[in-house]
Amino acid sequence: MEKFRFFFLVLLSWAAVLPAVGQDIDPKKVQKAMENGIAYLKKQQKPDGNWDEHAGGEKCGATALAVLALKSCGLPENDPAIEKGMQYLRLFPGKDAGRNYSLALQTMAFCAVTPVKDLPLIRKNVQLLEKNQVGTIGKEHNGGWHYTPGNSSDLSNSQFSILAFHEAERAGVSVSDAAWKSALRYWQETQNKSGAWGYTPMSGGGSSSPRGSMTCAGIASLIITASEMNRGGASVNGGKIVCLQKTDRKIADQIQAGVDWLAKNFSVTTNPQAGTYHLYYLYALERVGRMTNQRFIGQHDWYRTGTDKILAMQNDFNGNWHGNGGSPVSDTAFALLFLSKGRRPVLMSKIQLGSKDSWNVHPNDVNNITLFAEKEWKLDMTWQIIDAERAAADHLSQSPVLYFSGRNWAETDTDSLAVKLREYVDQGGFIIGEAQPDSKSFDTGFRTLMQKVFPEPGYELTLLEKNHPIWSAEKTIDPEYLRPLEGIQYGCRTCVVYIPNNAAPHSLSCLWEVARIYQRGTEHYPPAVQRQIDAGLGIGLNILAYATSRELKNKDEIPEQVVKKQTDADRRGRIFLPVLDYGAPNPAPHAPQNLLRYLESEFKMTVEHQQSSVLLPGHDRGGTNPPPNPLADYPVLFMHGRSAFTFTDEQRKTLRQHLERGGFLFANAICSAKGFQDSFTKEMKAVFPDLEFQKIPPSDPVFSDNYGGFKIETLDIRQTSRSPDKKTVTHTRPMQPELYGLRLTAEDRWMVIFSPYDVSCALEKASSIECRGYTQRSALQLSANIVLYAVEHW
Repeated sequence: MEKFRFFFLVLLSWAAVLPAVGQDIDPKKVQKAMENGIAYLKKQQKPDGNWDEHAGGEKCGATALAVLALKSCGLPENDPAIEKGMQYLRLFPGKDAGRNYSLALQTMAFCAVTPVKDLPLIRKNVQLLEKNQVGTIGKEHNGGWHYTPGNSSDLSNSQFSILAFHEAERAGVSVSDAAWKSALRYWQETQNKSGAWGYTPMSGGGSSSPRGSMTCAGIASLIITASEMNRGGASVNGGKIVCLQKTDRKIADQIQAGVDWLAKNFSVTTNPQAGTYHLYYLYALERVGRMTNQRFIGQHDWYRTGTDKILAMQNDFNGNWHGNGGSPVSDTAFALLFLSKGRRPVLMSKIQLGSKDSWNVHPNDVNNITLFAEKEWKLDMTWQIIDAERAAADHLSQSPVLYFSGRNWAETDTDSLAVKLREYVDQGGFIIGEAQPDSKSFDTGFRTLMQKVFPEPGYELTLLEKNHPIWSAEKTIDPEYLRPLEGIQYGCRTCVVYIPNNAAPHSLSCLWEVARIYQRGTEHYPPAVQRQIDAGLGIGLNILAYATSRELKNKDEIPEQVVKKQTDADRRGRIFLPVLDYGAPNPAPHAPQNLLRYLESEFKMTVEHQQSSVLLPGHDRGGTNPPPNPLADYPVLFMHGRSAFTFTDEQRKTLRQHLERGGFLFANAICSAKGFQDSFTKEMKAVFPDLEFQKIPPSDPVFSDNYGGFKIETLDIRQTSRSPDKKTVTHTRPMQPELYGLRLTAEDRWMVIFSPYDVSCALEKASSIECRGYTQRSALQLSANIVLYAVEHW
């Protein structure tokens, strides 16, 4: 995640026709490609720790680039290859590093691997880069860098110097305002009228012939330099927080022009209008996609199409990449940097609603809370912007959290949006809404939208209670700065959190906007202001920790199309797993369907995708003509619940007949709820008073791979506890699976299998931090074995 102040947040235009759904990326192939690339780099490392350095000019460039790639791929700083590489880089401090290209990359490596240990070297390098910056006022090269100090520059060396400055700021070394200001002017003045950038600045403005790689460099460098020199939508003045400030659009328009050119000339097969340095271009393209927080550049999913191309380009024999213009070492490093950085998990998406900027009054808010979460969780993450009106439900599902915020509610088709949001929530998504303190229209608009998303009774926004796990999910909040939060409990958890317009003097969005996640120099806010900001960040982090359980997926692990549409009308031969409707709410309606999709994927079983339920006759639903008994059409039934319940005598009789005639019931307690556990045990004894509800022994075939499933000895259980600082901590522990059942001795089979631990919320992909039960992987394995057992004994 990059340290930016997105005062100029790029409002990329979505085309009228949405991008086509592409093919899924196989995360195993991506991981294997990265492993092969890592192995290649390690083999190429010289005994003294360097990679492919040239005598004379560059002493550290290739080595620093290789180290950055290895670190980005997840190797620890004590990995032997990284340690040797860092030892080599430290042999060339300051001027000894060679030309500016090497100096900048060396600085980036110090910042990425050992920022504390190498802080003096980082500071020295920053001072040298500032000194090497061209300083001839009024000349086309002013504010840039070249390979060697002087009065000329090129946009490639200038880009690497900006990246070094950026990483140094994040490591705690401040770059002078004069250097940032000069660099900002450089990137503004070298942009061509077309929106693109070339390699060399031109007298009179602009730069040489446009190139894709240099346009990517221009977009990213303009984002970084502008972020350091301009205020956002809020500030602290005289010890007071001032929100809802107007932001400057000039630089945003320049960035938009660059992205528009890139969209028109988009390619992953070549460096647009250059042809050479293909992988260097893809490395820069990834940075544009990540820094603009966009999944699509024009009509193009830059990560998926770029990943497909990079995977196809890899040498199957030695694991390297080699395009045209670079060396095998540098090209392999560029490819690995694209794959590793581009796949970073998305924490949340900011919703663009309507054409006006009312949804983006604090353009740095989501960036800063994501930075804060990244710092606290020690996990590289990113965020995105999504146009909710034009995005399909599958596009929304690429993000675990959607954030609605604004000053005015935009006119929109709320009926259509509500349908997409309901599908998003049904797939495990989470919604945060926040109205600015002076916004009655946003408050009314968001509440109306939620009523359309959840039209059923019982799903209204209500105040979260003081003991709700959100309040202790991550940070303990100073009581002075607590604010009311409203939520909607749906399924296994609260899935909507809303901060109303009268919650506090300053919105969370405003507090996130002014937050300094990485402190620059010695400037500090007044203590009273910082306490407010800390509380705002803490509340935000608590909501995100609750929403995601701190479990995020890389982009390549999320399918492009979350729910595959079933077009075959012939349902014969498919396995159904309907939820047994016994008159209680259905907290996890998609759990059985997610299990069926897993069985289809892993065991090639033919399943029914559509959600279904079957009424257990005997429950009074009203009307004079009760429906006929439908249980006979469904040999295997799925049941779950959270609360205590009671069957009627007719329901007990109907269920007993179905099970004795070959039926099977698989049940579990949502979040291991004791009320449901006790009621289910009691009711099974009432349904079969002559049978013992017994614990299934570990040696039972249901735990074996006899039916094509898994050999299960232990499974992972999710549990929560309170840490000494009162933080809710989720941890897993292995345990022998615990199942209970009713056995029909005459037929030598279990007809009822019950898990007192939660399975459904794990299958629903919506288990929250307070939900005790199996992890998703363990729930899938256990449930697969149970269904395979049931199918075998039909």
